Amino acid sequence: MKTSATVHTEGADIAYDVEGQGPLLLLVVGGNGDSRRFTRLSAQLADRYTVIRYDRRANFRSTGDTQIEMDMAQQGRDAAAIIRARGTEPAYVFGNSAGANIALKLTQDHPQLVRGLVDHEPPITDFLPETEATPWRKFFTRVYDTYKTKGGAEAMKLFNTSFVGLDLNASVPGDQGSEFERFLAHEFNIINSFVPDLDALRRGGVPMVTARGQASSNAFYAQTARELARQLPCPCIEMSGHHLSYATDPVVFANELNQILNSLPARHASLS
Repeated sequence: MKTSATVHTEGADIAYDVEGQGPLLLLVVGGNGDSRRFTRLSAQLADRYTVIRYDRRANFRSTGDTQIEMDMAQQGRDAAAIIRARGTEPAYVFGNSAGANIALKLTQDHPQLVRGLVDHEPPITDFLPETEATPWRKFFTRVYDTYKTKGGAEAMKLFNTSFVGLDLNASVPGDQGSEFERFLAHEFNIINSFVPDLDALRRGGVPMVTARGQASSNAFYAQTARELARQLPCPCIEMSGHHLSYATDPVVFANELNQILNSLPARHASLS
């Protein structure tokens, strides 16, 4: 049975849904998407976990100032507030794409709240060698400049050329569709310039892996998953499918995610 609630934090009401039973598992959605992207994945995991999926600040059901720049530290605090609202135990965390970057920030700043992290295809291009990172920086600048000069539709069309192994013409639940103004205007550059503090992640001691889809091949977000794992270090696990397979093939993805979570070393902690 699914229940819905909100947590009020830093001037915003963060809306979330909860279903299932078992260890707490927080799902963090990527850019230009909302919690509905995780509806089918959550249903597949609800027999094994208490699954929480939420709408990020100023997106879909959650309130907040839609005209200010995204704050990664605040995004991490929003996720932390949800975990605290659900009880006294830390949560497993799964983040995809921009949500993977937010999950890293949560884990970096609030390690006592995270039981284990699966970071799926985080877009951290500044981790790549300079010869590989520079073209991606230029590409992201082109996307943003296209948004400013030609509008959101043309900018998203250009951005979508960077994705590998998936049909972007297919509808994915939870897509914001044409409502990508906030994503492009106030989130896109912040997400793509984010670099986690590796020393803080190491000190926090949270068991974690990065993950990449087999069909993602050598996409930039698959490269960054490998590079983040190398630098931490932690395992980089290959999963079935592509960047959005959690939404398009939730049965297989749920089983693979469950196997990964079960393989993480035990970590016993409280929220205090």
